Amino acid sequence: MAKKLRRTLKVQNSEGIHARAAIAIAGLLRRYQVAVNVRKQAEVVDGTEVLQLLLLGAKPGDQLIFEVTGEQAQEALDALERLFANDFEEAVQQEK
Repeated sequence: MAKKLRRTLKVQNSEGIHARAAIAIAGLLRRYQVAVNVRKQAEVVDGTEVLQLLLLGAKPGDQLIFEVTGEQAQEALDALERLFANDFEEAVQQEK
């Protein structure tokens, strides 16, 4: 049976979830065999889809709930938490 885990992450980036951050989030989550729903209040989107993440309009201080299902759910959430903690630094490094 596939694991289903949930974690709440706070947007700390001063620009919120902008295009570069959304690309980093979706790209990271696509590396894992998981399904991801991202919830902001009543809105729910697919966490592996850049445009859907942007449509959340997440601003600094917003709380996002990531619901991850799959055998690699724990690994995906841990990597996602590191990405948020590093202010989406991975996205900036990929551009260089």
